[in-house]
Parts: sequence; C-alpha cells; structure tokens
Amino acid sequence: MKVAKTVMAPDTALSSKTVHLRAMRPQDLPSVAKIYLTTRQAFFPWVKAPQFADFERVSVGERIQVAVVDQEIVGFAALSEWDSFLHLLFVKVGWQSQGIGGQLLAWAQARAQQPLELKVVQANVAAQRFYERAGFRVVARDATAQPQNVTYRDDRNC
Repeated sequence: MKVAKTVMAPDTALSSKTVHLRAMRPQDLPSVAKIYLTTRQAFFPWVKAPQFADFERVSVGERIQVAVVDQEIVGFAALSEWDSFLHLLFVKVGWQSQGIGGQLLAWAQARAQQPLELKVVQANVAAQRFYERAGFRVVARDATAQPQNVTYRDDRNC
C-alpha cells in the first residue's frame, strides 16, 4: 500500500514535503536502526544503554514500513502480522507532530487482520495521548512489568 500526504517539514516552514510509505528495504537498516536508537536515547530514559544493533534484534519476523520524505527515512512502524500487534512506531527526532505517526498507524490498521493491539510504557504519556486520539482504548495495565505498560486495542477494523 502506498500512501502520500503533504506535511510541513522541520526547518522548512514555507515549503511542503510529501511523505511516502513503503516497505523497508535491506539498505534502509542503518537509517531505521539510527532512528530507533536516537529516539530511545532522547525520549526513553527507562531504556538503559540502548545500542544501534537493538532494532535488528527486536524486529525479527515483523513487517516494517518506512515513511520517506525526499529520500530521507523519517519514521517506521513494525507490525507482527500473525497477531496484529504493532510492536514499534517511531518518528525521527525533529519530525514528530507532522502527521507521519498517524500515517504509519493507518498503515498498520489497514494490515491488521484482527483487532490491532500495542503496548505503551506507562511513562510515555505522549504516546498514550496519540493512540487515544486515534481511537484506541485501554484493555490492560501491567503494573508488574518493568517498565510498567498499558495495552491498547483498536476494535474498529474487525
């Protein structure tokens, strides 16, 4: 599925850019892994010593879609298709609040064969607001997990 939407790019307030979604290619791995690493370093203080190699290790077997603006990867989503679980959705630092996360989420919703679920670390309030605005509802809270997390579900695609 190819989706395009015009968004305002960072540091170019007067020029609009088009976001294209496409399947991740092998040559995209360094860019995607860097987004995963730098975003976690900037916003996930509960992750101790994140590594560049983490992305490849945690996304095995998942369908990965990237968001591209002017040949630059600015975000990605990783979907476990067998259980319709959105494992990862990351937007590059400096590109948040541009509609890219919403496009990646819409891609995952369209691919899901059953209610789409995901988990958000309880401390990640911005992500919780994002999914709640998108119509997801809380179906579980795990206070024993480290870090504590919230499970969201979107039943609308059933």
